[in-house]
Amino acid sequence: MFKTVNKLSLGLNRATLRHSVLSNNLANVNTPGFKRSDVDTHSVFAETLSRARSLDLKRTDARHLPAASFRSQMQPSIVTDYSSTMRNDGNNVDLERERVYLMENQLYYDSLIDAVSRKLGQLRSVIGEGRR
Repeated sequence: MFKTVNKLSLGLNRATLRHSVLSNNLANVNTPGFKRSDVDTHSVFAETLSRARSLDLKRTDARHLPAASFRSQMQPSIVTDYSSTMRNDGNNVDLERERVYLMENQLYYDSLIDAVSRKLGQLRSVIGEGRR
């Protein structure tokens, strides 16, 4: 049970970091020369997965990942977009896009909080012998 909660906490940490990065983008929407940033976890996951596949590890099922040895390496990274410019002053923050990303991240965070609450509710139910 706590393995699930621990995994959900990794997602919550990522969502919290992304909220901070996106909020920084919104705060600097009128700063000349500011370049937007975002949190990149997909390339980190793909790289970790490819390293895991290249190792000769024993698994009980082909669908299992060797998570223990790679979990610490799957830290999200902050990437800055230097390739685009939205305005003449060099700023590339699009207000509407950032707001959509912020709402998307909020929904992701809320769904993880809901999952953690349900897991802890199951634990409360077990401790209370099924009584409320």
